[in-house]
Amino acid sequence: MIAALRLVLVAALAAIAFEVIFLPRAKHRALDPDEPIAADGSMIAGKARTIYDTNPPLGAFGETHEDPDDPKNFRWRIENDRWTNDHARDAMVQVVGPVDGSLCAPAAHTRLMTALHNYYDARGREKHSFSLRGPRAKVAIEQEWSTPADRRIDEFVRRALLSGFLHKNEVLMHYLPEFEKTFADTQEIGAGCPPTKTAKDTPAL
Repeated sequence: MIAALRLVLVAALAAIAFEVIFLPRAKHRALDPDEPIAADGSMIAGKARTIYDTNPPLGAFGETHEDPDDPKNFRWRIENDRWTNDHARDAMVQVVGPVDGSLCAPAAHTRLMTALHNYYDARGREKHSFSLRGPRAKVAIEQEWSTPADRRIDEFVRRALLSGFLHKNEVLMHYLPEFEKTFADTQEIGAGCPPTKTAKDTPAL
């Protein structure tokens, strides 16, 4: 019995050896793009795919991405932000009035500076965000912030700066590039209220 098993084992080993030595080896198939390493262990197999090819959100299967400058992709944002923007605009409109000594009263001046910071901050952030989307979005947001109320606000602030009842060094220009850009050419030539603040990194209180 044992002799018979040994004979079977020897025959099987002989058949394997014959196949390895004499039978032609099958050709290695062309490397699949997903095969990361070649048979010899190198890293040059085909065009190995990366996560950017295989992850659908990253465009592996040719899907198209939405155009951020397409009106249908940014109009909803304008509508969604309108309530917040109107709130900042309305608060600023409420402080628009005579440009005179009444603006120097501490409570009135604090109210003016709070409304001014909130308004130009909201306006500047919106304009910057939409300008990154493209030219159509930029034009749309410029129109959104060019209402009669916005023009009235700019004119009031300009007169307050010219007459000295508002000073540029009271405004956080580091955080409000929209204010700085809007009034870059406006010079303080009056002597209304003395400045309430000189440090640009601290809000006027």
